Amino acid sequence: MATLAYTAIRMDGTIVTGRGEAAGEEALSQQLAKERLELVEAKEVGGRNRTFKMRKTTGKEKAPMREVADFFFQMGTLLKAGVPILQSLELVADGLGRGNLQTVVRNIAVQIQGGTNLHEAMAQFPGVFPEVVLCLIRVADKTGTLPQVCEELRAYLNWLEKMRGEIKQAMLYPLILLIVVCIFIVGMFTFVVPSFAKVLLDLKVPLPALTRFVLGVSNFFVGNIIPIVCSVLLLLILGHELPRRFPRVAVWLDGVKLKLPVFGPLNLMICISRFGQNLATMYRSGMLILESLDLSRELIGNRKLAEALARVHDGVASGRKIAETMKETDMFPPLVLQMVQTGESTGQLAESLQNVTDYYNDVIPRTIKKVFGILQPVLTFIMIGIVAVVALSIILPLTQMMKIPK
Repeated sequence: MATLAYTAIRMDGTIVTGRGEAAGEEALSQQLAKERLELVEAKEVGGRNRTFKMRKTTGKEKAPMREVADFFFQMGTLLKAGVPILQSLELVADGLGRGNLQTVVRNIAVQIQGGTNLHEAMAQFPGVFPEVVLCLIRVADKTGTLPQVCEELRAYLNWLEKMRGEIKQAMLYPLILLIVVCIFIVGMFTFVVPSFAKVLLDLKVPLPALTRFVLGVSNFFVGNIIPIVCSVLLLLILGHELPRRFPRVAVWLDGVKLKLPVFGPLNLMICISRFGQNLATMYRSGMLILESLDLSRELIGNRKLAEALARVHDGVASGRKIAETMKETDMFPPLVLQMVQTGESTGQLAESLQNVTDYYNDVIPRTIKKVFGILQPVLTFIMIGIVAVVALSIILPLTQMMKIPK
């Protein structure tokens, strides 16, 4: 029998430490299971402290956001229970499956053993820990609020994953429908109509205006299919490259996105929700308001709104109120302005911003469903209309031929 120092966890997530007599870890685990405890770590009393070998990393590792959120949840739970940061990292690493995140966490643990602070160690893995995470960890390092910040980051990353899913849903479905409609139109006028064109021309009857129009569109597609494809590819390339190379073009395009029918208001709500969540999380975690505004500007996801936030940042830096400078930009909805103004006057800015975010998080999914409800029948009617026009253009010459006296 040996005396083992152990760390275990209860069903409610409470961390328990103690010592027990057992033949080994397996026997100790069985003993603790009878007390409804799950063994996390055990080592023989008087044994040497555990160390990790530095695993080779490239700094380009990536990990699913859900796993990173769970990492911060476990870290927050362990730190709140009083477990030291290095031991917490070791325990979390042991619980992770083999993969990039486990390698990254072990690497961070080794660096902290060597005297590096948590923010600097995490900064070497930008693919796992985004800029907002690093900023909040840096604040936690300075203020000693790491357990609370870990909880904030868990909630923030869960929200971010949900928001990304909603954005993908909002963009992917209409894009697929649009592609299907475009393929249908090109296929109809490039392959279907030409197969009837020769028959209609051989009838040697005057063709109605509608038939001549359909045949003209078909001839245009057949004769210019390569230039059409090249033009579409060129527009896609320009749409991707011009915003990257010319910032003013990017700002203009993002402004147009906010004014699009149906999709513009949805895009604005997603950006405002992102802004509110980012600013509330950073401000609540102890970041200065100017630093929080500056980082929120980079994370808002729309360069037109980012330009407006830059003006808000400058206004606040000169001593003016946030709501006042936001109103002057003429970019933010009245609800947001009112909530920010209320938060500033009551000293509860983070709570007011979180209320805005919660409101939009509730509205956005319903708006997406409403947009889909409008878009799907519209595109369906477009395809039905094209089929009807083509069918009518074929039937009209046949009816005219039947009226010609023999």
